[in-house]
Amino acid sequence: MTPYCLQINNKAVQRAALFLIALFISTTSCKKATDEVGVDFLPKGNVHGSVVTDSFTIVTHTIREDSIKIDSLSSNLLGAISDAAFGTSVANLYTQVLLREINVDFGTNPVIDSVILSLAKDLDVPSYGASQTSVDLDIYRMDEIIKKENKYYSNYEPALGNQIGSWSGNINAPDTAWFEEDGNLKYKTNTLRIPLNNSFGSDFFTNGKFGSNEVFLNYLNGIALKPNPSGLGSDDGAIVAIDKFSDDTKLVIYYNGGLRKEFEINAESQNISTYTLTNRNASIENQFNNPNVHYNETYVQSMSGCKTRIEIPNLYDLVKDGNGIVINEAKLTFTVQQNSTNSQYPAPSRLLLLQPSEDDGSNAFIIDLIDVLFPRSQAWVGYTSYGGAYNEDDGTYSFGINRHVQSLLDTYLNSGEDKNRGFYLIIPSDNPMTPSRLILNNDNSGGVKNIQLKVTYTKL
Repeated sequence: MTPYCLQINNKAVQRAALFLIALFISTTSCKKATDEVGVDFLPKGNVHGSVVTDSFTIVTHTIREDSIKIDSLSSNLLGAISDAAFGTSVANLYTQVLLREINVDFGTNPVIDSVILSLAKDLDVPSYGASQTSVDLDIYRMDEIIKKENKYYSNYEPALGNQIGSWSGNINAPDTAWFEEDGNLKYKTNTLRIPLNNSFGSDFFTNGKFGSNEVFLNYLNGIALKPNPSGLGSDDGAIVAIDKFSDDTKLVIYYNGGLRKEFEINAESQNISTYTLTNRNASIENQFNNPNVHYNETYVQSMSGCKTRIEIPNLYDLVKDGNGIVINEAKLTFTVQQNSTNSQYPAPSRLLLLQPSEDDGSNAFIIDLIDVLFPRSQAWVGYTSYGGAYNEDDGTYSFGINRHVQSLLDTYLNSGEDKNRGFYLIIPSDNPMTPSRLILNNDNSGGVKNIQLKVTYTKL
């Protein structure tokens, strides 16, 4: 499994540290290449005497994505959406509350006023879904502790205790939340303030244990927020990211007509989001059940949804005469289906191009991605062309796969071994956190290559 980054207290420092390993996060397995097969490196523009071809057969279909690792993410998702093109998606949030002070003292005979779970949204993460819609949440005490040393995956179901609240509201709106605190009228924007049952707060007075975070976690294992999608109409609902690093993400107990105690949800809290996807549309289910043939329209969805499988069966035609070639450039380009993205369903800012692992077919890196993550020298930095960013001008994503193609061809010529296992196209699950989906146009029948592998090479 691909290792996730460690948590760091300072948000800015953490994101800077995560930048170089951002592409790790979505993969469920990886293997760093140790063999340097083929040419070492050709600078950009070395196309003297080159040949250009894009006449490759490309076969695409949609397959299920495996469960993905969900601990130690930069943000956590929450919400539910009924997407007419994909189905129903739910992101459940399980969060750990910690002490802001040791040996909390509520005084003598405290009386509860209210309990508020405050959750700041991560504005660096584009929301997914309608801007004006209501989502229902059921809130529970957790009956187990999320442990830092454990690994958690998106299909995990933590044990739940008593329900401590319910809430219905627009989690995707930047509305101002007004409230009274310290005798003043205050407000917060882009922050959910979710009232919990007063009995939950009163229990802190009678049964709470506050000697240390370890002791407190044994009292309050955590809080679970479970969206209920049953009331959503077509294209209703939304999924947003919650910023656990914000000072506005916390649990607040108000008591005695104006006093309050705050409890932390921060970088030390162990938080996970699990995902359920149901009621998939017929086109996706059909491709799941009838793979290995070409579909002109395929699907990619985050949150352990689905991915596009790409096969290029005649790749070895490049060396069918038995002579080697040098790859100057190999670029694989995908086109977004027209009118399939909008403000409600924005195109992901970046995709990942991976390959099936040799062992079990799970997500594995290609050499060109490894070159980005582990540059072989400082001179190598900036000469990689892996790409993957969304091009808004023409609605495409392009990937440079020079070294991957070179390795496949050289291995085939030298040993006869076929390592051409094709590719997976996926949406990353972190850095950037992307609760989104994408429909691809793979129809090349009209003379326009909506999906294209273009190779520029030099014969040896």
